[in-house]
Amino acid sequence: IYPNIYAENDNNEEDQDAAMIMRDLLQYRHEKAGYEKAFMHTVLDACTSPVAFLGTGFEKLMRKQKTLNEDGTTWKTEDVEDNVFSGFHDEAIPCDEVWVADMYEPELQRQPFIIRRLAFHYSTAKAKYGNNPLFDKYVKPGLQFLYSDDNQSFYRVYDSSLRDELVEEVIYWNRGADLKLVFLNGILIDDPDQPNPRLDKAYPAAKTGFEFFNSRFFCYKDAAFKLANDEEVVNTAYRILADASYLKGMPPAVQLGKETTGSPVMVPGSITSIDNSENPNAGIEVLNTNNDTKGLMELIAKVEDSMSESSASSTLSGNLPAQRTPAFVFSAMQQNARTLLGLFEKMVGYLVKEFGELAISDIVQHLTVGELEEIEGSETALRYASFLMPEQTVNGKSVARKISFDATLPNEDITQGDHLKMSQDLAQTENDKYQDKMQLCRVNPQLFRKLKYKIVIAPEAIVPMSDAIKKALSLELFNLGTTNPVAAQYLKGDMMVKDVLLSSYDRTKNNPEKYMKSEEEVAAAQQPPEMPGATNTDTTPPLSKGLTDQTGIETKPQKSALQFNK
Repeated sequence: IYPNIYAENDNNEEDQDAAMIMRDLLQYRHEKAGYEKAFMHTVLDACTSPVAFLGTGFEKLMRKQKTLNEDGTTWKTEDVEDNVFSGFHDEAIPCDEVWVADMYEPELQRQPFIIRRLAFHYSTAKAKYGNNPLFDKYVKPGLQFLYSDDNQSFYRVYDSSLRDELVEEVIYWNRGADLKLVFLNGILIDDPDQPNPRLDKAYPAAKTGFEFFNSRFFCYKDAAFKLANDEEVVNTAYRILADASYLKGMPPAVQLGKETTGSPVMVPGSITSIDNSENPNAGIEVLNTNNDTKGLMELIAKVEDSMSESSASSTLSGNLPAQRTPAFVFSAMQQNARTLLGLFEKMVGYLVKEFGELAISDIVQHLTVGELEEIEGSETALRYASFLMPEQTVNGKSVARKISFDATLPNEDITQGDHLKMSQDLAQTENDKYQDKMQLCRVNPQLFRKLKYKIVIAPEAIVPMSDAIKKALSLELFNLGTTNPVAAQYLKGDMMVKDVLLSSYDRTKNNPEKYMKSEEEVAAAQQPPEMPGATNTDTTPPLSKGLTDQTGIETKPQKSALQFNK
């Protein structure tokens, strides 16, 4: 789920364009950070954990890379950016890795401090912190540094939970003191006053859950906890039903008489002979256990219905009832399930909104800044990044969009003429260099960073439309707009053909002008054809408005049933 972003001043055209740029950059950032997979895991964690966290981070790490020389036998080592660990990174954080200061403060960003503890392989720790001089000197896999108050000294101890290959990472954030401290196996590898590197000074995570406990508690009631009592009843009933089915399929038996028949003879298809010469009542009698399997099945069905009412109806998952269900009852079942899931949808909506605010701050901090680049000798220049967005429909055409941050753009107000001249130059570049296949956007990074953006989330259960449905709706709109005489006189026919009809097909949407007539061709087609040798001999004066032919009787013009005020 992506949040929708608007400018604070939505009446300003430039602010609207900036909001469009921010939406594109948000999509770019989420694709680079692995947002979709992290979001999916976070929503699943909310169903099974008391609290689910969606975390974010940005790193720029270097690694050693060996490059062969021209002779092919020797190589040189150089530092290059590590593409695996560098850049944006989103992840679903398990709840057992996070400690908070106040369990009765529900807002994560209002916590006095938070701590995250996790363990990973030593090679991963070296990739993240290998450039720190304290790492190679003190950090060893499996060994923790502890402090003794009695001896007032540090000592190492083996941690069995880390084995011989893991490193414990503990990150401490304190918003009030503006701190972010990293401990590796008990060693503080940062400056004790290291500030939070985030521009907004926020904790780099957002949280959600399945259902509230109350308005004060930090954690939530997850779906597994909510269904625990019903789940215990169902499991017990299932075990009893299984045992009853076994007894019913192979019931116990009692033997009458003096002879003893061993249990191995009770094999399907075997024949057992019993001597009843001395005791005519000798034999084997099956015991009837009187198991009420029907009552157990009814109990399981009732409890499962209760669980569906508390979570999600199986009907919405495609499990339709076997018997014929009236349409009204079926609709009511779906509506009840959506109502019950509505709270969880709102919880997910809060998560998307809070995380979207963190993502906007990441974009402003990391994507709108320039980097010093050496151009000639010792001279350097400030270079800003450009972003290429995938194809999208703009003015009825499928074009890509290139966003370029340009510090040479003016920071002060400019005249409308200068603004028009810059726009015309950009449009000329689009036409000459890209043949209108690319939409170019030049953005002033300083002004872009100063703008305020608002995030709008509207949780709603909808089914995404397929391309076939979108095409059918577009063609329906075209037919209604062109065949209805009232609508046809207010709609632009050329725009309906270009933006609605031709844009619905892959073959024509990229270049609709190719299939449209020019204005001269349209004007020529509207002229009536001249008949060879025909002359105009009719000298009858034209009829006045409202007069009929031959009778000369004036008639009233017919009014349309629909009247429109211009």
